[in-house]
Amino acid sequence: MTAKPLHADQQHSYSTPEINIRAVLLCMLCLLSFFAAPADAGTLQLKNMVLDNQAGSIMARFGIFLKNDTLVEDALLNGVRLKLECEAELLKHKSLWPDSQIARKTYSNKLYFDSLSKQFVLEKPGADQIFKNESLTILLREKWRTIVLDLGPWSTLERDERYKLRLKVRLDQTDIPAWLKNTLFFWSWDVIPSVTYQLDFTY
Repeated sequence: MTAKPLHADQQHSYSTPEINIRAVLLCMLCLLSFFAAPADAGTLQLKNMVLDNQAGSIMARFGIFLKNDTLVEDALLNGVRLKLECEAELLKHKSLWPDSQIARKTYSNKLYFDSLSKQFVLEKPGADQIFKNESLTILLREKWRTIVLDLGPWSTLERDERYKLRLKVRLDQTDIPAWLKNTLFFWSWDVIPSVTYQLDFTY
């Protein structure tokens, strides 16, 4: 079974009437950044998606690979804080009705650059879950190599039924002022376009 990407979200901009000069200038800056982005932008790629039974629980295991991490590294060095979020949704396939959700779990961590230690930092939820390295590539390779999500009891799966495991992965900015989000409501804050993968299987 191979998880296939369903789509990668694209950034779009639309021109709207503005009455605030600050908003106009911000829009122009964002548009300039958009058109100046390299053609070979970074992408989030899924590696080794596995669904298995561990001690009676449905465990989703996968890795995340960031291709061409220069864009992310530059953003971190310039003080931007980022958050990786992986949202897994397990669905039971229905032929005539919408698919029914069995479980949904989210994994997340934060990324930033510590200017004092000159190291990149990956912070996971919970105490003592902070990791540092001078190389962003090495840090992400080590900490994104294996991600595990518990999707509930294995007993919820029924024999000969069709299921879908849908995984959405995104890397976006944190700590964006509310007034800026409201002003540029049409702008995507993703540094890397988000992508959705789907694994179809029969139990």
